[in-house]
Amino acid sequence: MSIRDCLNIDRKELNEYAFRYFGLLMICIMTFGSYYIYDIPSALTQATVDEWYGINKIQFALLYSVYNFPNTVIVFFGGFFIDTIFGLKLGSLLFCTLVLAGQVIFSFSASYKLFWMALLGRTIFGLGGESLSVAQSTFCATWFNGRSDLNFAFSVTLGFSRIGSAVNFQVTDHLSTRYGVPTAVWFGAICCAISFAGTIVLCFAEMARAKRDPKVVVKNDPVSIKDVTKFPRTVWIIFAVVVFFYVPLFVYVSIAPTFLQTRFNVSKGVADTLTSIPYYTAAPSPVIGFLIDRFGRNLTWMTGSMILMVTAHTILGFTMVSPYVGMIMMGFSYAIMAASLWPTIPVLIPGIRLGTAYGLAFAFQNAAVALSGLAVNAILQKTNNYHYTEGFFIAFAAVGLALVILMVFIDLKEQKLNIPAAAMKEHIRILNKKTDLLEDSSINERSPLVDQQDVDEDVDSN
Repeated sequence: MSIRDCLNIDRKELNEYAFRYFGLLMICIMTFGSYYIYDIPSALTQATVDEWYGINKIQFALLYSVYNFPNTVIVFFGGFFIDTIFGLKLGSLLFCTLVLAGQVIFSFSASYKLFWMALLGRTIFGLGGESLSVAQSTFCATWFNGRSDLNFAFSVTLGFSRIGSAVNFQVTDHLSTRYGVPTAVWFGAICCAISFAGTIVLCFAEMARAKRDPKVVVKNDPVSIKDVTKFPRTVWIIFAVVVFFYVPLFVYVSIAPTFLQTRFNVSKGVADTLTSIPYYTAAPSPVIGFLIDRFGRNLTWMTGSMILMVTAHTILGFTMVSPYVGMIMMGFSYAIMAASLWPTIPVLIPGIRLGTAYGLAFAFQNAAVALSGLAVNAILQKTNNYHYTEGFFIAFAAVGLALVILMVFIDLKEQKLNIPAAAMKEHIRILNKKTDLLEDSSINERSPLVDQQDVDEDVDSN
């Protein structure tokens, strides 16, 4: 091969990487706004919001619950509709529009101090927010499916998106203090508009990707809502881990500023900084994703993440160790879990059903967060004792740890998730080659989506 040929190959590979990572940047931007605005009520603090709208602690919790409760169902159908009706591009635009519209309504509510309008805006935001995250995960899995940098790509989306959450706690407090609550909330609408523009660019990039890489176009394999009954058992355990990990994270963050001020007697500014630490600490998660892409063993990483979460809440709730230690540990736990958990779903579910699978995962997550958020705020309203709430979070994290350990034992036989990275990526490639088995009428309706033994034989042959 001549030097010219080598240079041409390098140039072609470089262009391919540049294109995919440009797409990854747009995938990150599409949810930046929704992540930024999600915790605006918490960044303003309960006390400020309660005084501004004239409400109590339980009503404050409704600002999160009206977002999460609809998504116990809607986010699943959002993912299913991505797979069946809207497609990835139209679905993303629709969900991003709902996010922007909801935040604009919430901003008007802040301008006129109308709590009912605030609930309406947060509800509309909820109709699109979680489904947009499903679209993001589906985009990421589609663009990087079976590639050696799959875990890295997922961790980049986490790190970038959660920078939006972290920046929110700094910027919202500053804008609220200096310019007032309405200005702080309207700035969130601007962030959502930026995400909307990024989503439009991503949709054009997706069309270009389909032309550049026609082999990724999915075969005609009808997707049915009944497919969820054929998901393998490990996927359902993963959904449970999502619940028991994200409740001690998201519900805690929603009460963290007030909790930290009360528990450790720090100022509001320090409490906001502490609350943003898990999100800032999650920003370097691409490094963790890179390591997982090299070494694999996703379940081992998930076990370490759950241990960190249990330890972090134990420190925050029952010791006088600096809260910075607990919050940093929580951030590393978050970074590790997001980089290791979400990329496991494409190993078990074919690409044409990833929207449905991610939608179901987010549905379970939102149901748990909504119910737990109301429970935690009800406990605080009645007892004002944060030891009870920390015990609640530790119990959830401990159950999550037990579930991950259970998966480790299951995988000793199945050899799908806690294996070297190259073998896991090969499972993904072969899994998507085998989706045409579903078109065979001889396959029973209740049989797995793909014959795993067939997949295992192909992996061994490779």
